[in-house]
Amino acid sequence: MPLPAAELLALNLKRLRDERGLSTEDVVRLTGISLIRLEAIEAAATQAHLDEVGLLALALGVRLATLFAAE
Repeated sequence: MPLPAAELLALNLKRLRDERGLSTEDVVRLTGISLIRLEAIEAAATQAHLDEVGLLALALGVRLATLFAAE
């Protein structure tokens, strides 16, 4: 069964952030998303808005689809 979009985003966001050596504070600084909101997105406790997903993709240097890719 495929994972829900929020879970895929959470997994990929954490993985990509770790691969790039970025802290959550770094991503907050790069995106303007609040730390509380970013932590909720990474925990799949909330669904990210499309504009937030775009900011995250830009900050991580990936395409939007990469954030939702199932591996």
